[in-house]
Amino acid sequence: MNPVRDGAVLPILHLNEYKISGPTVLGRADDESIRQLISGHGYDVYFVEGDDPMTMHRAFAETLETCYHENSPISKEARQHGYTKIPRWPAIILRSPKGWTGPKEVDEKPVEGTFRSHQVPVAEVKTNPKHLKILEDWMRSYKPEEMF
Repeated sequence: MNPVRDGAVLPILHLNEYKISGPTVLGRADDESIRQLISGHGYDVYFVEGDDPMTMHRAFAETLETCYHENSPISKEARQHGYTKIPRWPAIILRSPKGWTGPKEVDEKPVEGTFRSHQVPVAEVKTNPKHLKILEDWMRSYKPEEMF
């Protein structure tokens, strides 16, 4: 990327451990291995990790602010003095549970933090009143009456 003509891109790698039916390689890797890998591609690495939504929102906002302040001088310098070297851009590694904020379990089987959250986490809502209630509670947790 040339910061003079291309601007800046902030890569965000969201790791939540699972793909459709099993674990991911980087989702199971430790922070230091990921830091070395991403840093080896020329990035300064920032981690945002957790499972509490409000704590994560705050930490993510703070990290975005930090990255913005790291990106701005790179872009400004390149526009004023030309593109002379490859800069070390920031990158964020975001770790959160798979299915975060969804149902924790359905039919006594864990959903959040498992591959099941990548499937249809609550099936049979037309025929199973318990499942319909789980779906309704989940959707209402987003407080649509405040958004619309």
